[in-house]
Amino acid sequence: MGRPVQPNSAPEASCYSAHSTPECKRVMASDVRPCLDRVEGLVARASSQVALSPARFHARGSGKRRAALANWLSRVSSRMQPTRNDLLNNCDKLTLSKVFDKATARAYRHLAILQATRPSVEAMLQGNTDRALILRSMGAIRHYLEHYPNPPDAGDGVAWLDRDSWLHDGDDADEARFDLATRLGYPIVRLRTFDDHGAADDLTPERARQLRAVPLSKARGLVGVALEDTQNSSTLEQLNFLMSDRVVPLLATPHSMREAIAHFYDHDQDVAIARQLGLDPNLSNSEREMERLAREKPVVGLVTDLIAEAAARRASDIHIRPGEQGADVLYRIDDELVPVRRFMRALLPAIVSRVKVIAGMNLAEHRRPQDGRTRFQMPDGSKIDLRVSVLPAVFGESVVIRLLDTRESLRALDQLGLSARDRQRLDDVMSRSHGMFLTTGPTGCGKSTTLYAMLLELRRQRINVLTIEDPVEFFIEDIQQMQVNRAANFTFASAMRNFLRHDPDVIMVGEIRDGETAGIAVESALTGHLVLSTLHTNTAATAITRLLDLGVEAYLLRASLLAVMAQRLARLTCQHCKTVEPVIPHIRESLGVAPTEVFYHGQGCAHCDGLGIHRRRAIYELLVISPEVQRLIQSSVDASVIQQIAVAEGMTTLSQAALELARSGAISLTEAWRLRSD
Repeated sequence: MGRPVQPNSAPEASCYSAHSTPECKRVMASDVRPCLDRVEGLVARASSQVALSPARFHARGSGKRRAALANWLSRVSSRMQPTRNDLLNNCDKLTLSKVFDKATARAYRHLAILQATRPSVEAMLQGNTDRALILRSMGAIRHYLEHYPNPPDAGDGVAWLDRDSWLHDGDDADEARFDLATRLGYPIVRLRTFDDHGAADDLTPERARQLRAVPLSKARGLVGVALEDTQNSSTLEQLNFLMSDRVVPLLATPHSMREAIAHFYDHDQDVAIARQLGLDPNLSNSEREMERLAREKPVVGLVTDLIAEAAARRASDIHIRPGEQGADVLYRIDDELVPVRRFMRALLPAIVSRVKVIAGMNLAEHRRPQDGRTRFQMPDGSKIDLRVSVLPAVFGESVVIRLLDTRESLRALDQLGLSARDRQRLDDVMSRSHGMFLTTGPTGCGKSTTLYAMLLELRRQRINVLTIEDPVEFFIEDIQQMQVNRAANFTFASAMRNFLRHDPDVIMVGEIRDGETAGIAVESALTGHLVLSTLHTNTAATAITRLLDLGVEAYLLRASLLAVMAQRLARLTCQHCKTVEPVIPHIRESLGVAPTEVFYHGQGCAHCDGLGIHRRRAIYELLVISPEVQRLIQSSVDASVIQQIAVAEGMTTLSQAALELARSGAISLTEAWRLRSD
């Protein structure tokens, strides 16, 4: 059943409220209730027939009985269809008046029954009296009667809640959940327009976060509670136990629930924690008893919740930014920094101390940068790797936590989105016994993911694979992985010198940062080893000039380099809220796009956290070192010349790959313009 259309405007008064209008009452009395009474009578007859008829179909010679039942259903259906139309019309009137009371819930319930039985009834009207078809029709009625009972009685209705909050929050993509709630009569509430009337105080911040629930308003022994899932019986039982009033469930989107919990509970929770820890909420920067504070239960829970929520929302990083008045928390989701909440400033030292304890840092050091790493156990028992950076800032220590979820990031080559042609070329590179392969691009573009995918493929062979990384991001079985330790003078360069005496077949170097590492990588590639590494350049061609700038001799580079792959992560348009993109003319001109071409972007919805983008995928530019490119390297020509030759030989540039994705509707044209490589 489709969702009812929501009008753009509505009368100022609501039915069944203190400001009900005579017109609303007249609609309810003269139009809707007679329709409901007729449908209830029809359904009662259908249910009684269901109880009697199935056994008869097992007897021989039941054809006449089936035909009689089909005729009866035909008569019922002829009365159901106009009743259905009346209900649809009057439900629109109810929607206009913002009423979602018991009568409206019954209307939607019976509409669901009609929708379920209509195909079977129409088939029987055309002469199909098949036994199985009739049983399916009656089974559908029985299913709805048993599984979709009348919703909780809300007295005169629940229109005593804020009228504006009854507007449907249309940016949630979970259509089935909304349709089911509508059929069961559970109202759908828009939290962003709801003011605090004190009901939120009936639930503690801890319980609100645990149950994902926010009490909104109370009246006449009832309390309306916004929930992400109105069908969770365990949550409803706990709420009815905790609340003094009877709970009326209201459905809200996950996105708006997060906003509401932050709005109603975050500040009060900060004050309560500060008092519990003996901190004055008005102090600007307290540093006392850092170790004690870091192990206090409220602080432990606060930091754990931040990390767990970030992982649940697929964030790659957590930023804690100190300011003059407080500390802001932001999550990096699909390459966008999304504000989450603000802590009062008095809590910042305790939060930073807890992060330092987790990452094994020095609690007493506040003037120097620190880095740390740990494997963190989530509340559900799963584990996630964290990489932590702490920097001293003007108003306190700034923290960035990188979340490394091996379940998300360790991917096979087939999962990287490579074209068939590029995948074949990459297989050719991995089949070589010696040479050097480089991935290139800015930080966070997926270079390590690509190298790990290649290592997963290579470990299937009977070879010795050694890696030197800073740090080791993901652990792979059957591969010898080492981590840079500058205190022990174990650097990329020194590790590679030692690797050559350890009988390696494949060497992976986390990054070529200097001339010494570049020189040893080339030497290793020329002495019978396959070397994989990364560089920070914008295109594949500029990686060649970068290595020459680092001091690698042109003739050595020409002989050792197999291929270079530049890559970027494109932010995918949310398919649940995408709409036609109004493209700026100069972007079209820059990308050579005709004015008649149509592109799409996301408006922002609950499914994508309001960003308009949901997840990312990599695009690639694979430059294979052909004889012609080798000649250009030897001549030390400009990168633009190498790029032109590579394109002529069939290389797809990053700009071309991005534009192809935009034309397919996967990304916006603005995103393609952001990813351009020229």
